[in-house]
Amino acid sequence: MAELSIIVTTYNIEDYIEQCLASVAAQTLTDIEVIVVDDGSSDSTPELIRRFCEGDARFVPVLLGENSPGGVATPANVGLDRASAPWVGFVDGDDHIEPTMFERLHAAARTHDADLAMCDYQEEVDGTGERRDPADAHRWAPLTDPCYELDVPTSHTFLRFIAVPWRKLYRRELLESRSIRFPVGDGFFEDNPFHWFAIVSARSIALVPEVLCYHRVARSGQTMATADERLFHIFSHHDTIHDWLAAQGLLDLYTVPLLGWVISQMEWISRRTPPERHRQLFDVLTPILTRYPLETIRRALAENNKGASTQRLTTAVAKGEFATFVRTLTTRPGTDNPFVTAAFHLRHSGVRHTAVLTGRYLRNTVQDSRLPGYLTRARSKAPDSSGRDVLFGLTVIERRLQRMEARLTEIEGRLDAGSGVPDARASLGVDEEGRDRLGAVDRLEDPVGRG
Repeated sequence: MAELSIIVTTYNIEDYIEQCLASVAAQTLTDIEVIVVDDGSSDSTPELIRRFCEGDARFVPVLLGENSPGGVATPANVGLDRASAPWVGFVDGDDHIEPTMFERLHAAARTHDADLAMCDYQEEVDGTGERRDPADAHRWAPLTDPCYELDVPTSHTFLRFIAVPWRKLYRRELLESRSIRFPVGDGFFEDNPFHWFAIVSARSIALVPEVLCYHRVARSGQTMATADERLFHIFSHHDTIHDWLAAQGLLDLYTVPLLGWVISQMEWISRRTPPERHRQLFDVLTPILTRYPLETIRRALAENNKGASTQRLTTAVAKGEFATFVRTLTTRPGTDNPFVTAAFHLRHSGVRHTAVLTGRYLRNTVQDSRLPGYLTRARSKAPDSSGRDVLFGLTVIERRLQRMEARLTEIEGRLDAGSGVPDARASLGVDEEGRDRLGAVDRLEDPVGRG
């Protein structure tokens, strides 16, 4: 019997599957079985899988006859049902991994007798090959121990990481004893409940704080590549997770983290939501947030260090105030208007910090004809990390920023007077929302799970 079962899931990725499988075959941990599950691809992916598996006896092709509804759940579960090794790992069929990835994860889990092991990863932009940190990269900084016991507070910490299975190693006995599988349905984002089930059930998690895998983003056909109502499917998993926690007798311990998860999904999805779908998003969120007392909502906002704009959005939904919800969406920092964002940071963080954040925005924003001409041109010359180029740019737009700042002051004053949430200047300094606003907003291809 192999020591590790690696499950590779695929669907219509003929341009990438060979690179993925080659990186799995090159693993320095050689005692593996690789279960390649294709979810009814209509391109040449199945034939490429079949051909590759013929050359390596460790690889087992499982070619489903038709595409399953939703996302990765069905092929991933098929792989789990076929897995026989003590340890299980996942690889997305359009990703690729370092040769030492599973050896490092396996050694960490074995050394610390942990149920889970996790490494860091980077996103790789399709077409350009650019690599960049994911939105949760900053969460590694306080984690200095090689292994953590997963008591309730520590579990809360790891639940905040992006919910992807392909940077983790799982003890198969844990998955089988708790009947942990991906929930099957018509929607997407099944990674999120699976992440919750595993973290909450495990005794401990070993860490390998190194980039060992590369997740492809901005690929045509990815769930996250299209800003449409499919993004709203993630909110259905509130009930999936809620009901599972209730069945385990753990709901009281995890209500606030679950609500924090909903609020975090609302943050990034609302930034992808076009104005004509604001009402639909509001209607999806309302039955979730209105079931919680306002005091519980305030606690979730505080414990997740959410800033004033997120507080206003959340409170507006909880109170059924659609007009306030829309107004907050269109005036908050990080909207499509870069002057709102720059003016906000100029006020709260100073010119130099504004330059650094604006530089990050310009480096990662895809050129868009809707942007002002000088911002579109600036995209072709990426600012350096010190912000010197952006400092020069800020001097050019300083007058307009001052006008925007004055306007923002007026807007915030009216909103804060009527919303009952803390003043923006007290809540939105160098907090989590401020730290991630321009780092995460421009990397929305895969902020919460499978791309």
